[in-house]
Amino acid sequence: MKKELKACRMCRRITDSDTCPNCGGETTDEWHGYVFILNSEKSQIAAEMGASNGEFALRVR
Repeated sequence: MKKELKACRMCRRITDSDTCPNCGGETTDEWHGYVFILNSEKSQIAAEMGASNGEFALRVR
């Protein structure tokens, strides 16, 4: 059985946990959009999001 993916309300990192492994924030299953950042030092999107390498939601409710 596959776990449902959730997104952190604070940093938007995608996880299957109830708490974010990145910042410890609460997660929700109400999110939209998906971005996978491979090289945050060269990524303009990562700079605008303030994100590091990993999987992130674009919009979280």
